[in-house]
Amino acid sequence: MRIYDGVLVHQSISDEGIIEVVDVGDVRSLHFGTHPRQSSMSLKAPHRLELSYTRAMMACLLFCTNPKRVLAIGLGGGSLVKFLLHHLADCQIEVVEYRQDVIDVAQRYFAVTADPRLSIKKADAFGHASQQHYLGEQSYDLILVDAFDHEGMASSVGEQPFFDACAGILSEQGVMASNLWGTDRPGFNLIMQRINRSFADNSLVLPVEDKGNVIAFARHQVFDLTALRKQRQEIEMMDTHYQTDLLKSSQMLLRQNTTFLSRWLG
Repeated sequence: MRIYDGVLVHQSISDEGIIEVVDVGDVRSLHFGTHPRQSSMSLKAPHRLELSYTRAMMACLLFCTNPKRVLAIGLGGGSLVKFLLHHLADCQIEVVEYRQDVIDVAQRYFAVTADPRLSIKKADAFGHASQQHYLGEQSYDLILVDAFDHEGMASSVGEQPFFDACAGILSEQGVMASNLWGTDRPGFNLIMQRINRSFADNSLVLPVEDKGNVIAFARHQVFDLTALRKQRQEIEMMDTHYQTDLLKSSQMLLRQNTTFLSRWLG
């Protein structure tokens, strides 16, 4: 059966909605009952980042080059998880995913396999982050927030208490990267205000080229864009290694960030 210009590999319906897995040539994609792709994977190179927004999210490596502990909010097809496991041998990754059917599909169809460095927990993102903050036993060098459904960004990961909890469990040198939907200007403005409130205005935004996505980066320390300008050689080496458009992302951050924020938040 053909759907979304490809071959339907899997379709299921649960209380949370529809899940579809579709192959178009070498690329396998996850859909939630609509045409937009939630996640995509090369069948020949499962660890490669196929979608531009995932490559943009990995610009967090410009500011946290060797993360040891990662919290991923939202699993999808596991693109970010597979990328990090492939490239960072010492990285421990904890995934929180609300939907069991998404976990099952990721493991069956998207090469999210068992790994001692990876743990996947079915849980509410806000509840998990709040509990970790309350216990005070764990901190993370990267927090990757990519929790969307067919209607948009999951509501629980856009509220002030969620970002407050994330700030509480982010390490002093760490970075939070959030995938936001920039075409919803009021919603985007509100979420950025909440992120800035939790992180004392230490944030950057990276619009994804030719997409509606905007990646927001936040940390406890001030982002030093001046230092970023001086690191072109190092960034080129990282870009060659990771193949994630890091040089382009760094240039976009330097060129667009101030004007982008003033346009959206002014």
